Amino acid sequence: MSRSRFRFNRRTLVVLLLLGIVLPAILWAAGGTIGDASPSVNANVTERYRSIDAFTGTQSVTMRTNGTVTSRNVATVTLVPGTNRKRIRFQNASDRRYELQVSNGSTLWLHDIDQNAVTAVELTGPPTDSQTATRLQLLVSAAGLTDDAGRPKSVGISPLPVLSRHTGTAPQMDANRSYAVEFVETDTVGGRDAYVLDITPTTNQSGAHYRQRLWVDSERFYPLRKQTAWTADGTQRSVTTTYTNMTFDVQVPADAFRPDIDADTKVRRPDTPRTEWYRSRADLEARSSISVPKPTVPPAFELVYATRTNGRINGVGLRYAADGRELTVAKFNYTLDIDSDERDVTINGHPATIDHGPTTSLSWDCNGYGYTVRGTGVKIERLIEVGRSVVCPA
Repeated sequence: MSRSRFRFNRRTLVVLLLLGIVLPAILWAAGGTIGDASPSVNANVTERYRSIDAFTGTQSVTMRTNGTVTSRNVATVTLVPGTNRKRIRFQNASDRRYELQVSNGSTLWLHDIDQNAVTAVELTGPPTDSQTATRLQLLVSAAGLTDDAGRPKSVGISPLPVLSRHTGTAPQMDANRSYAVEFVETDTVGGRDAYVLDITPTTNQSGAHYRQRLWVDSERFYPLRKQTAWTADGTQRSVTTTYTNMTFDVQVPADAFRPDIDADTKVRRPDTPRTEWYRSRADLEARSSISVPKPTVPPAFELVYATRTNGRINGVGLRYAADGRELTVAKFNYTLDIDSDERDVTINGHPATIDHGPTTSLSWDCNGYGYTVRGTGVKIERLIEVGRSVVCPA
C-alpha cells in the first residue's frame, strides 16, 4: 500500500469517528417508453415526504458486478423516514450472520437468532431531520417537474445516499461535480405510480461514470426504487434498492423498534466512540475541553449541528449545509504527520494534503492537533479558503 493511500484511509477513519459508469443495459431497461409531455408537480415535495409517519413493505437490495448479480437481500421492513427507527427481518436469513435488525433511533440491535445473540451498536445522529426531504425537493424541481418558483438556479444537486449504514457499501456523490437531473418517464413500482429521474454528472472528471436513477412515488415522494451505478478500477458495479408491498402511515406496535431479548439472550456491546450533538457552536464550545474552530464559510452555508466525540480519538466537528451541498470542519487530538514532501497546499504555514474521493478533504496538522475540512458539492478552492480561515491556537 502506498504512503498516500495510507494517509487517505487514516484521515477518513478519523473524520468518520468525529462526524458521525458505463452501465449495463439491463439496469436502465425497466419501464415504458419515454413520453413527450412532462407531468406537473404542484405539491410541496418536502412536506409530503415528511408527512410519512411510518411504512411497511418489502425491501430488496441487489448488487451487480459487470452486469452479474453478486448478492441479493430481501427483507420485510418497518421504517420511519428521516430517522434511524427501523425493523428489518431478512427473508433469506441463511445467507446472513444477522437475521434481524432493530433500531429505536439511538441503538441498533443486530440479532443472530440461531445463536440467540444480539450485538448492540450505539448510534449517533444530529438533532435535526434528515436532509433527504429537502434534497428530493431540489431533485424534482431540477428535473423541471415544478413551476419556475420552485426550480433551483443551477444543477449543483447531489444524488441521494446509496445505502443506509450497516446494509452495505457504495460510493457517495463526488464533491467536485455538478449534476444534471432529467425527468425520464412515469412508471409503476409495486403497483404505485412513480416519476423516474436520471441524475448524472455534467462532467466525467474521475472516470467513475457515476449515475443514479430514482423512481419517486408520485403521491408521497418516497424513492420506491433507487439504482446507483459506477466504475471502480475498471469494474462496473451497481446497487439497486426497491420497495414493494408498501403501506404508508401504518399503526406501528409499541414494541416494533425494541429488540427481541429474553433472559437467555447474549448481548454484546462493542466499544464505540461517544458523540454528543449540539445545535450551535456556542453550545459545543461551552462543553468542550478542546478549543472549537471558528471558520469563515460561504454566506449561503448555515450550521446544521456541532459535535463532540470522546473515545480513542477526541475531537470536535462543525457541519454546514446549503442547497444540497455540505461542508464540515473537524479538529481532533490525533496528528496526521504530514511531511513537507507530501504537501499539496499550505494552510497558514503548515503543509496540507488534498484527497479526492467520495468527498474532497483537506487535512493538516497544527500544534498537536489534526484538522480536516471536507466538502460535498464544494470546490477545492473554497475548501482551501475555509481551511485558511481556521485559527490554530498556541
